[in-house]
Amino acid sequence: MKNKKNHIWMALSVIAAFILLTIFGAGDDFKGIRDMRFGIDIRGGVEAVFEPAGTAKVPSEKQLEAARNVIESRLDAENITDREVTVDKSEGHIIVRFPWKSDEKEFNPEAAISELGETAKLTFRDPKGNILVEGENVADSSVTRNRDTGEYEVALQFDRTGAEAFAKATQELVGKQMGIYMDELMISNPKVNQVITGGQAVINGMENYDAAKALSDKINSGALPFSMKTSNYNTISPTLGSQALKTMVTASVTAIILVIIFMVSIYRLPGIISCLTLIFQMCLQILALSIPQYTLTLPGIAGLILSVGMAVDANIIISERIGEELKEGTSIRAAVKKGYQHAFSSVLDGNLTTAAVAVILMIFGSGTMLSFGYTLLTGVIINLLAGVWMSRFMLESVIRYNKFDNIKLFRRKKERRVIQFAAKRKWIFLFTACVLIAGAAVTGINGVKLDTQFTGGVVLKYTYSGDADADKISEGINAALGRPVSVQTSQDTATGDKKLVLTLAGNKGISPEEQKQVTDEINRNGTTKYELSETFAVEPYIGAKALKNSVIAIVLSSLFIIAYIWVRFKSLSGLSAGVSAVIALMHDAALVFFVFGVFKIPVNDAFVAVTLTIIGYSINDTIVLYDRIRENLCKSNRGKNESLCGLVDRSITETLGRSVKTACTTAMCVAVVLIFSVIYHIESIRIFSLPLLVGIISGCYSSVCVAGPLWVTWKEFRSRRKK
Repeated sequence: MKNKKNHIWMALSVIAAFILLTIFGAGDDFKGIRDMRFGIDIRGGVEAVFEPAGTAKVPSEKQLEAARNVIESRLDAENITDREVTVDKSEGHIIVRFPWKSDEKEFNPEAAISELGETAKLTFRDPKGNILVEGENVADSSVTRNRDTGEYEVALQFDRTGAEAFAKATQELVGKQMGIYMDELMISNPKVNQVITGGQAVINGMENYDAAKALSDKINSGALPFSMKTSNYNTISPTLGSQALKTMVTASVTAIILVIIFMVSIYRLPGIISCLTLIFQMCLQILALSIPQYTLTLPGIAGLILSVGMAVDANIIISERIGEELKEGTSIRAAVKKGYQHAFSSVLDGNLTTAAVAVILMIFGSGTMLSFGYTLLTGVIINLLAGVWMSRFMLESVIRYNKFDNIKLFRRKKERRVIQFAAKRKWIFLFTACVLIAGAAVTGINGVKLDTQFTGGVVLKYTYSGDADADKISEGINAALGRPVSVQTSQDTATGDKKLVLTLAGNKGISPEEQKQVTDEINRNGTTKYELSETFAVEPYIGAKALKNSVIAIVLSSLFIIAYIWVRFKSLSGLSAGVSAVIALMHDAALVFFVFGVFKIPVNDAFVAVTLTIIGYSINDTIVLYDRIRENLCKSNRGKNESLCGLVDRSITETLGRSVKTACTTAMCVAVVLIFSVIYHIESIRIFSLPLLVGIISGCYSSVCVAGPLWVTWKEFRSRRKK
């Protein structure tokens, strides 16, 4: 007994240690919250323009896209998930924007660009210097370990063209050396021992892992169709404004305080324990981002919000279960034990489906999707392994003290009258259809505007001296031209020249009249004089490959959810339950899309982030309901005569308190962020938090009013067909 009593003090010591580690870090290997790497939107960064070297010919569109993909792969490898990589096809330039390192003090863009690695062309040559295989035909390079010798090797994977050329080259060079060059510099000279076919090869003889990794990285970075050089580079300002980080921190602290007040006032002692667990989980989540230096940007913040929501959700499920046991007259210790046991299946299923979605996003994603997927995955793992275990560890310890073994410190759940959600589903479906039709109609009237990230656009650069009001300029141009516009300021560190960078969305270009209209508009107010210095068109920042992968990831996530529910909820005829859940998710995604249309918000990567967040949030809600239906169905089969409609209504009523409370806590966090963004006029956060808030409310509604009643409709339809 004594040892279990002391568990609470051990847990509090661990939490205190992690709070200190999160704030102060522990040297270069364990960076704390003060050393996090923030995105361009929060801290600003570097703009670099790369152009082909050693050729006067403009590269083809295919070559530019290949070079763009290589640069994006390098950025992913460095955990730089917030970036903008686009192409100026007319000039053959690749424009890269990425954030500063966390420890950057001098803000030297030239030093920052070195983080992208070498931009030379990779070639494989014979001893006479003849080129045998081009670097652009290397599909991938990675470090492996030989099972027999234990030595590290570099594994190469060639595309079809490269595989044929490499097989022919190795046939001619058996017993000879094959040089690997970056431009004219030899980086490796391995010996060809045999003819290699199939497009796969290994380079052995590496001294250690670091040497193998360095060579692998150089090969990956050199898989360019041409050498590149940096023609110019500038520092760029945060897209959210200099007050964004301070505002977000203040909003986050306010939201956490409100969640703590809510949890303690509703659940009392279990609420206090859940808040301590939440603090512990947040520390682990921050360290999971700061230690590997994953870039924290808006989509990452979305993942953090969802992780906090799921952490609170797990503890609400547990607290509700404990309250149900106390309602049956169970002792406090037994109620706590049974509460955790009965809640675990709901928490496990909800977290596993969300984790699978996160893994799919990381496999297919790049940049924004990769950032969101990583943040969500670490949050789910921390919630499942650390959060649930830590709260049980502390609560079972603290109730060993007589003063805390008191029913007044717990919330005993009250009996509720069953609400007829499934029985009255015709009215619910009618209301849902009216909302969707109204949203579609208004969106159709307003039209859907795509941001530069999806459409590409025109970049206008102005030189100026003095101060620039980016928000005011953005509002004026948007009103004048009716086109989404992003505004940034940059500075050439070599000359000290200030530049105003305007990116107008749309692939229709810009006429001389519109260009003059923009110039007149930005010079209309204030004493600052702006002079046009440069104009060029750019491709979409989110490339066709990234957009395609986003769609694939969402489709695969939906298919996995159907398959998982099909297997885990066989007693509910899993296929029908899975399809009903995905239809509910489509309802939520549609509402989020309509928010962008109704409020005339340009569709950008924030839409992708919000949609993915709501999918993860809503499916977790639905899984909890299905888990209760399955549990009640088993009890019903043991002798209680109840219609399917009545059983579903009873299950929804029993989980309604948990669904509403979880939605309230998560919506509270987002609402605070929205309020702060309105007060401080941070438009990018406002257009992100508004649809997210609507999506969270929609996720709760669809889980309660759509998924369950829709499943009943399916089952009753099948039953009638059989008869």
